[in-house]
Amino acid sequence: MITTDLVKNWLSNEGYKWEVDNDGDVKFKWQGRTYYYSEDKNDDQFFRIIMPGIYQIENNREKVLEAISTVNREMKVLKAFLVGDYLWLSVEMFVDSSPEVEDFIERCLRILEAGFDKIAKEILG
Repeated sequence: MITTDLVKNWLSNEGYKWEVDNDGDVKFKWQGRTYYYSEDKNDDQFFRIIMPGIYQIENNREKVLEAISTVNREMKVLKAFLVGDYLWLSVEMFVDSSPEVEDFIERCLRILEAGFDKIAKEILG
């Protein structure tokens, strides 16, 4: 079973609603925030959950870039990056060919939440 199906099954089993968007990503809500599980069709062992558009850059681009650098340096498997004028977070890692997603998916989501909190603290002071 491909990882996307495992993620869908986990979400369904835990009672979370999900949908597949136009790009083929699995969109879902957890703890009130929107996330996407994004499959890499060229690498079935790549696991990525995205927290999109958490912050819009206004007149503080340098401060945001410093916060991104801090978070990327200090947090395991978390990646902070810009998409246009918006800050996004993702958890990215490699998994084996038949991962037990229930062993790590909630930890990944908690890492994203912690990243969100840390970025806010770094940007807003």
